[in-house]
Amino acid sequence: MGGLGFVFAVIWVKSIYEVKDHPRVSPAEIEYIEQGGGLVNADRVIKTKGSLLTWAAVKELLSHRMLVGIYLGQYCITTLTWFFLTWFPKYLVDYRHLSIIKSGIYVSLPFIAAFVGTQLAGFASDRMLRSGQTLETARKLPIILGLFLSAGIMGANFVDRPEYVIGFMCLAFFGNGMASIGWSLVSHVAPRRLIGLTGGTFNFISNLSGIFTPLIIGYIAKNGNFAPGLTYIAAVAVIGALAYILMIGKLERVE
Repeated sequence: MGGLGFVFAVIWVKSIYEVKDHPRVSPAEIEYIEQGGGLVNADRVIKTKGSLLTWAAVKELLSHRMLVGIYLGQYCITTLTWFFLTWFPKYLVDYRHLSIIKSGIYVSLPFIAAFVGTQLAGFASDRMLRSGQTLETARKLPIILGLFLSAGIMGANFVDRPEYVIGFMCLAFFGNGMASIGWSLVSHVAPRRLIGLTGGTFNFISNLSGIFTPLIIGYIAKNGNFAPGLTYIAAVAVIGALAYILMIGKLERVE
C-alpha cells in the first residue's frame, strides 16, 4: 500500500492542473464551470492576498453557523466510522462470542454495505440536482437520512441471533456511507480565499472522533457491556442529523 502511494503521487503530479492550465479544457468548459459556481481563478485570488495560515482565519471560519454545523455533522458521521475501524471486531468476538473466522466474514459485510451507501448517495444527490431539486435538498437529504439510518445501530442491542446483529450493523454502516458525501458541501460553501483551510478544518474536526470514539467506547464497555456504547453511537448520529437540520440552513458560499 505504501508503494501504491508513491505511484499515485507521481500520477497526481503529472495529471493535476489548475483549471485554466489543463491541456484538454476549452474556453466553453471554463465558462460553464464559472456559471455553475466553480472557482477557476482560486490560485490567483489566494496569491494576491498573502498568507492565510493564521488563527484569525480559523476564528473566521468558526464564526459561521453554517460551517460549524457542517463540521459538527461530519464529526458525528466519522464517529460511526471509527467504531467500525476499532471496536467492531472485538464487539463480535468478545460480546457476541463469534469465532475469529466467522467474525472476519461478518466484519466484511457492513463495509460492503457502506460502499453501496456511498455510491448510492452520490448518484442520488447528483440526480436530484439534475431533476431540479434545490442544492439544499440534493446535498443535505442523503446525509440526514444516512445519519438517521446510522442510529439504527442501537437495534443490535435488542436481538441475539448473529444474523440480526449484522443486519443492524449493515443498516448503520450503509447509512454512514450515505452520509459521507459531506465533502460536496465544503466545495459549495468554502470562502474563495480559504478553500484549503476550510477543508483542513473540516478534516481536523471530523477526525477528532478518531481520538475520542475508541476511548469513549472503551470506557463505556470496560465491564464487557457494549450495549451503552451502541446507544452512544446512535445518539451521536442523531445529533449529526439535527446539526444538518437546525444549524446549516441555506447552502451558499461564505464571503
